[in-house]
Amino acid sequence: MRKFYLLLLLFVLMFSCKNETFSEIEDDTTNPPSNYNFGNTTQKNFQGVVLDTNGLPVSGATVTIGTSTVTTNLKGFFTFKNASVKENFAHIKVTKSGYVNASRVLVPTNGINRVNIMMIPATTTSTITTGSTSTVSLPNGTKVKFDGSFKDANGNAYSGNVSVGVFHLAPSNQYLNELMPGSFLATNSGGNARIMETFGMLHVQLTGTAGQNLQLANGHTAEITVPVDATQTSSSPTTIPLWSYNEDTGMWKEEGSATKIGNAYVGTVSHFSWWNYDAQFEQATMKVTVKNSAGQVLPNTKVALKRSSQTYETYGMTDNAGVVSGIVPAGETLSLKVYDVCNNVIYASNVGPFPTGVITTISDIVVNPSTSTSYTIQGVLKTCANANVSDGYVELKPTVSTNYFQYMSVPVDNNGGFIFNTYSCTANPQFRYEGFDNVNFLSTNEVTFTATSTTMNLGNIMACSSVNEFVSYKIDNQPIINLSGSFNAQWTGLTSTSPNLPAKQLRIISTNPIGPTFFMTQNNMTGITASFTNNYMFEFSGGSITSNNGNLVVDITAFGALGDYIDFTVNGTFTDNSGNHTFTATGHVKRDM
Repeated sequence: MRKFYLLLLLFVLMFSCKNETFSEIEDDTTNPPSNYNFGNTTQKNFQGVVLDTNGLPVSGATVTIGTSTVTTNLKGFFTFKNASVKENFAHIKVTKSGYVNASRVLVPTNGINRVNIMMIPATTTSTITTGSTSTVSLPNGTKVKFDGSFKDANGNAYSGNVSVGVFHLAPSNQYLNELMPGSFLATNSGGNARIMETFGMLHVQLTGTAGQNLQLANGHTAEITVPVDATQTSSSPTTIPLWSYNEDTGMWKEEGSATKIGNAYVGTVSHFSWWNYDAQFEQATMKVTVKNSAGQVLPNTKVALKRSSQTYETYGMTDNAGVVSGIVPAGETLSLKVYDVCNNVIYASNVGPFPTGVITTISDIVVNPSTSTSYTIQGVLKTCANANVSDGYVELKPTVSTNYFQYMSVPVDNNGGFIFNTYSCTANPQFRYEGFDNVNFLSTNEVTFTATSTTMNLGNIMACSSVNEFVSYKIDNQPIINLSGSFNAQWTGLTSTSPNLPAKQLRIISTNPIGPTFFMTQNNMTGITASFTNNYMFEFSGGSITSNNGNLVVDITAFGALGDYIDFTVNGTFTDNSGNHTFTATGHVKRDM
């Protein structure tokens, strides 16, 4: 059973009717540019979680999409609003000191794209010395043989000790899609975009005594040996292409080959980051919507495909509209399976074959999740005065930390009622809930309970504790919109016209996946000044304001250090298609950067 219930669609679309070749993105003359169709530039929304290999949140990680950068908060969450990406290609990069650089490539949907990434700790496997042949090995038979010649980032010869970090990622690893960089999208030596089947991946990091990054010296190579997974022995070819990962472009590219010697692949490489032993296939694109018998779409549902001779399935997760799409091998009948959160098969059929270069939408899949794993949890959210909360929401999470991705939020109805339909793979599972009263900015705090039956009524749950973060806004004489819970607040650097006062951007985003939204940016700050009247942008449920159509004053009344609080107010007017409006807002959010 997988430790994580994964949310992310990891297939990759191609062959859009619009075309932007890779030559517009990749400055690489060693291989022909890819014929992958990226599509036009567009703006999409992203929200995700970054965890380490123990399932713990990685806070303070830098997450980049195009020219937009944010950091993860204390829970490892990040949010992007209107990030500039390609229609068929979004490349998310994550960095933090002490970890191997991570990334994810996906095709963005029109909703909030969910991204789950696991970061590998940067550890030293062995220390070697320049000037002599050395071999660094892992217990499973992975080996890297060096000839002793290295260079620094400036191309200068390096002499001294070299710290070598080696990480082998097996195809059988249950976290493969969260740990590997990018996706299975690749460009072969002929410039053709391909979908791949992996027979093993290897990451090698070289570091000098001063902590500087090193590489193999020009004209020198290393020999890499990676064991073949036991279940892939019979299907592993004698010779297989080697692929290196380009961290800038998010694409794998064919670069040499490896030969099977015994039960391992052996190849020669001229540089290091990630290397991949993969078979390649022509592509088609498949799209399908997954629903239950009541016709409701099923988000975050695992859909897996494989060829008849393939050992491990390739899978993706449905988006918030129940849709999964991605590259599949062309011209073959494929086995398709749908899994519930306990990895039980709840649907199976054959699909295809699909014509090369064509996007094919197959009929909706209707599934019935296993009732033995289904839990219904309900109750009523009350104010501290025992009145029903009519403006609020409730979050539900499992208590097991390795189920971190399996969390849900639902709004309460007008009588404070809420209901969850969720799953567990064990009897009498423990869950945590937290209810939020958006009007009074109060919460229940997190409460742990045991589901002793498949239908649990929690009764009345009381919101009496002050929330840590909130934002309220009001348009004209409409009701006040209140948001509470979790926000991502960042003060980040921008390009400045002043050499002495570097410009900054204040960005505040609500991270609650349901209910009203709030997104605020204040650009070109040259320090923490009392108020600002230009270079701002607001987006909220039902509208948006920029400095072009608004006359607002943003007052920063308190600006704490990292981990402390930012307080602000907004007052003024704006104009949209329906006329002139007044706008006011108040916020108290924790600074994440």
